[in-house]
Amino acid sequence: MSVAQNLASDRSVSGTSHLSICTGRVQETHDVFTLAFERIDGQTFNFVPGQFVMIRFSWDGQIFSRIFTIASPPTRPERISLTIKAATDGKATRILHDHFHEGCGVEISEARGEFTLHGRTVEKALFLCAGSGITPLMSMVRTLHDLGEELDLCLIQCSRTASDVLFGQELAMLSRSMPKLRVETVFSRPSDLDSNRPGRLNKSQLALLVPDASDRTAFVCGPTGFMAVMRGHLLELGIPADRIFEEAFGPRPATTTKISAGEKAVVSFERSGFHVEADEDTTILNCAETAGIHIETACQMGLCGTCKVKLTRGEVDMSDMGGLSEVDCKDGFILACCSRPRGHVAVDL
Repeated sequence: MSVAQNLASDRSVSGTSHLSICTGRVQETHDVFTLAFERIDGQTFNFVPGQFVMIRFSWDGQIFSRIFTIASPPTRPERISLTIKAATDGKATRILHDHFHEGCGVEISEARGEFTLHGRTVEKALFLCAGSGITPLMSMVRTLHDLGEELDLCLIQCSRTASDVLFGQELAMLSRSMPKLRVETVFSRPSDLDSNRPGRLNKSQLALLVPDASDRTAFVCGPTGFMAVMRGHLLELGIPADRIFEEAFGPRPATTTKISAGEKAVVSFERSGFHVEADEDTTILNCAETAGIHIETACQMGLCGTCKVKLTRGEVDMSDMGGLSEVDCKDGFILACCSRPRGHVAVDL
């Protein structure tokens, strides 16, 4: 397959993305794989460990845009590696898993994100992850190794079984060459061969694994449910909230505002003059599509910020992943892909 065959034809992000080609692929587990990319123009990638990129590609006439964190370190900037879980209900990740190989092309955005050690004063750290949530943390660990930095670091990876552990051999090797790195694995569905701390990670187990937790700065990444539970444990173990940094693999829970009985949600597009009724699960983006109003979108996860629109009246529930800055929020902007109207709302479109 040639590069041209699966590069996105929509150039709306030109200037902020880079045409790139897949130069390597590794099957990590039965449903997790790593793709390595290099820029076609021969330039290096610019990012700090822990950040994410958006990739765009076309397949069978359809354009896909998805967000993935970078697993490789910026100390090796000639290529980036993205470690991806092929979700059973995820069309884009299944295409990448089943069909992408060396020579396939994508567009890769500039890196973004603040889930990083970079720029922070940290003396002792705790990395806590589940599933593919390990990817930004691996970028940080690899960077520490390459730079020869000796951070007192405990990394705990939560996996279903031993066959689901990611980067196990590499972490074992790194722990031998990094005296202050300690790696622990907890299995939620252990087999008879998995004798290493069976059962889901709870507060008591976490306290045993990290007796000095209150002295550490925590970086936590994984599914939203895992994140919520771990945050509670860390707070109870004495880590202040301002020393807990999170990167969720999924949208943040929306607020619980409900439409009053008998009240209909209506979205008014002020400049276009259209009014669209909505139920409680319909997003502003859905309403715009119904009205024939185009809103540029990309990740549709509330992370990239592409579908930002201004709310001029009313309230919405927004289950985003941090795609808006504090200034945007104060100025009344919302993300159309993950905002649901509560009552009568109006947007500047």
